[in-house]
Amino acid sequence: MRKIVDKLPLLICCCILFTDSGGNYLPVISLLAAAAVSSLSQYAEKSLLSMCAEIFYLILCLANPLFFAFFPMVLYDILSDKRYSLCAAAGVVFLIGAGSFEVWQMILLAGCTVMSVVLQKRTSALETVEQKLIETRDTSAEINMILADSNKRLHENQDYEIHLATLRERNRIAREIHDNVGHLLSRSILQLGAVQLIKDEQLRVESLASLSDTLNNAMTEIRSSVHDLHDDSIDLKQAIAEAVRPLGENDITVHTEYDVSGNIPNNIKFCVISIVKEGVSNIIKHSSADSVRVVMREHPAFYQLMVEDNGMCDIIVDDGGIGLSNMRERVSNLGGFIEISSGKKGFRIFVSLKKQTG
Repeated sequence: MRKIVDKLPLLICCCILFTDSGGNYLPVISLLAAAAVSSLSQYAEKSLLSMCAEIFYLILCLANPLFFAFFPMVLYDILSDKRYSLCAAAGVVFLIGAGSFEVWQMILLAGCTVMSVVLQKRTSALETVEQKLIETRDTSAEINMILADSNKRLHENQDYEIHLATLRERNRIAREIHDNVGHLLSRSILQLGAVQLIKDEQLRVESLASLSDTLNNAMTEIRSSVHDLHDDSIDLKQAIAEAVRPLGENDITVHTEYDVSGNIPNNIKFCVISIVKEGVSNIIKHSSADSVRVVMREHPAFYQLMVEDNGMCDIIVDDGGIGLSNMRERVSNLGGFIEISSGKKGFRIFVSLKKQTG
């Protein structure tokens, strides 16, 4: 469409060259020939057929100078097809035949030719920009799809890691039951067998008291282990301690405050652990801190998490990185609030999560 708009003023200017044609029918043939070549070049762009048509028109220009009237339109198509060798041939043809015109016609023809070159170059530049914009848009859409898939995988990997931590905790508790409770029960069985053989009443009473203590200890161990074996139970305090361990390995002092007394739902635990892990990773990679403070508190209506350091941090919190976006998405899914800041005062994550009711 842009090429047609460009050719319209060229057509008007070229027609002015025929204002003094003396009723000759040849200008009409020239117009029709130029229109045919232009249409063919428009719909069969860069084809062998269009090139042959353009060469044929240049031959007509040599045969009769009147065909030069629409030379700028054909030149526009030659430039659009990027046939630069044919452009050189067109320049030679122009120099040979342009002398047949009057001075005002030569000036107008030269002006139309220059306008043809300028319009084509402008249109070509605009088309190149449009093509780059389309490619950029497609690339951006593809990158967004890849980022969305990566974000989803990151969610799954984080949950998987937390689930593995849960399984390790359950296995630890199972070993405790086997080692501690099993030992106490075995001891109780032996004590009971010994009591059955004791004849002395005083000694029997002491043995029964010892047996009672052993059974009480076994019951205490069982209650503790069963309580910890609550479905997918995670020790959040221990998980936070594990998450911040890499800081100590990088000579960064860690101050942890944990003030939670109630039982936290697992989805909130997952969120807290993933945020602490991401915060620790960002501090190690981007901050010059030598001290980090991690605070987890319970309030009557919400839980509060804060991770902050004392170093310079070059993280751009609004750059839409996967890690930061992942944190924001997790908190948003739980209906919470998150604030992330960085700069001369250090890197800081502040999270508030509502307690779940019902």
